[in-house]
Amino acid sequence: PNGGLTAGERQDTRSPDRFSAYPDRDSLEPAAPMTDDDIYWDAFPEVLSTNDLSQILSVGRPGIFTRLTKGIIPAYRLERSWIIFKPEVRAWLDANSNRPQPEPVEPVDVLADYAEEMSHRDLMRLFDKSKPTIYRWMELGVIPAFHVGGRWLVRKSQLRQALHDSSNQNVKPSE
Repeated sequence: PNGGLTAGERQDTRSPDRFSAYPDRDSLEPAAPMTDDDIYWDAFPEVLSTNDLSQILSVGRPGIFTRLTKGIIPAYRLERSWIIFKPEVRAWLDANSNRPQPEPVEPVDVLADYAEEMSHRDLMRLFDKSKPTIYRWMELGVIPAFHVGGRWLVRKSQLRQALHDSSNQNVKPSE
């Protein structure tokens, strides 16, 4: 009657959480223990604003814009917007820490969790931008896209190249 479970055990029949940030992960899986650092970073969105960055670095907005323009802080310039991904900033800070890291800082791939073909909804989530902004970027060619049958389609490999091309990390330091 109890499906072979011993006393005190119960079978969990809940399905994975399809509304979580990680829909492929069973929400019942034990998560890695959170550190104080993780708790701090969880307070910020995945795409940081210049205000978020100002708070994280305790630097005024003019200083943030200077550092973004010079390529000191990793970010992307799409049209008039700075796109600043939290995992890249966190990895950059870890790499520039005066404390030894337990393991080398791995490069961050912000597109890793996305399918090879992306929709405007994927881009809205990735860049934390509105639908009109995403459509404008696709229409202007800021984001490489195909307009097929009344819908926009973006190939991850082409978006990866566009991000690389718009990265402020490609700025050559002045001599």
